[in-house]
Amino acid sequence: MSVDKKTLLEDSLLLVEQNFYFLHIGAFLGKLSKTKDLTNESLFVVKKCSEDRAYYFNPDIIQELLNDAKNRRWDEISLFEYFVDFNAFRGICMAMVEAFRLENEFMEFMKEKLGDEYENFYDILSFIRNVLSHNTQAEFKLNSKDFDGTLKRIRRMKRDEKVSLHFVYARQLPEIASPGDDYGLNLSIDFGSLKEGMEFLSVISLWELFMVSELCFNLVLSFKARYNIEY
Repeated sequence: MSVDKKTLLEDSLLLVEQNFYFLHIGAFLGKLSKTKDLTNESLFVVKKCSEDRAYYFNPDIIQELLNDAKNRRWDEISLFEYFVDFNAFRGICMAMVEAFRLENEFMEFMKEKLGDEYENFYDILSFIRNVLSHNTQAEFKLNSKDFDGTLKRIRRMKRDEKVSLHFVYARQLPEIASPGDDYGLNLSIDFGSLKEGMEFLSVISLWELFMVSELCFNLVLSFKARYNIEY
């Protein structure tokens, strides 16, 4: 692998890991903001950007977000959690798609672990990345550009338009400890049936987005361990 490709791969894999960490700390802070009254804390926040420059955050906006979280039920997503989750999903899928595109040992590793569903996983990741990168609606309504390219690719390759991913950790990734023998992910997307205006979360659920993100993270960890990669 050339130095440039090696660097690109390492950057992509690191981005997957960082976004997954971000997802976790975001979940913790989201829970904390619902269960603890943080509005009595000092809301003065300043970020030093250089020796002579600093940015001062607006305490009224912080107060508004804390109030939003405090008024939510524990099982209801707050505005903070919403942006943490979907930005992390987008970052993970974006980085994985870029890693897929590099012809190197990571691609071969993924083909080994995913088998016949290698292309399916790529399609699913691309779809998630497209929706979360292009959409400006809070409900995440589908646009044709989110899936047209993937559908054309599937048809060009003469593959089934109903794309499935069945992944069981105990069988396909035993080096990653899983909570049970049947733990994994089982999802399908019928790209031939997708229409403009459909709600994204009716095509792939929030739980499935978490599971896809976790799978990306664990695949990266397994790959790094096999090839003794550190960065």
